[in-house]
Amino acid sequence: MSIKIIKQYSVFLANEPGALKNFTELFVRSGINIMAISQDVRYDAAVVRIAVETQDSDEISHAITKAGFTTVKTDAIAIEIENKIGVLRDVAATLAGDGINIIAVYGSVPDNASSLIVLVVNDIPRAVAALEKAGKF
Repeated sequence: MSIKIIKQYSVFLANEPGALKNFTELFVRSGINIMAISQDVRYDAAVVRIAVETQDSDEISHAITKAGFTTVKTDAIAIEIENKIGVLRDVAATLAGDGINIIAVYGSVPDNASSLIVLVVNDIPRAVAALEKAGKF
């Protein structure tokens, strides 16, 4: 299991055919892998949260803005966890026990052995310390 701090981009997209394709094309051209993605649609617009594998977050921010998208960059925590019942509950309980609020959560299942969850929390250093101290993740 691993815990790492990553960058999440929240991007506002029109809710129309091709919007997500055009946005994700930026990452294809840049050779950047999308780790996890979440979309919340409200009528004519959507907010897409995307976590990516890269070290150069300033370059991504610039490319997104230059392409005409409105974006907000946020630190997040990526946790590789066992893909089994109750693990997300354990993560949430660990953070709640230390008074840490989970603002957003989404995930992916890369294989049968593990899952990846992305958490946006109100205090990243304390959250990472609490999760590492728990020794389960």
